[in-house]
Amino acid sequence: MASSKTCFFLVFLCLVVLLIPKSAKAQGKRKPILIGSCSQFPHCNQTCVESNYSGGKCIPLPPLRIDFVCVCYPKY
Repeated sequence: MASSKTCFFLVFLCLVVLLIPKSAKAQGKRKPILIGSCSQFPHCNQTCVESNYSGGKCIPLPPLRIDFVCVCYPKY
């Protein structure tokens, strides 16, 4: 019979397998559109809504995460 550590691992693995596709599917529907740096668009969300997007936000630009860019999310 399986040990308690093995059972715990299998339960954890099942949860991960069940939850990851839902998260990926939710993010895949709304691919962000980069519109510029946050210094150019200080009110990023308002600019995106006025441009007929569902919303927007400033996110760090990988890999250094020094510069922040404004991205808008399309309506679906």
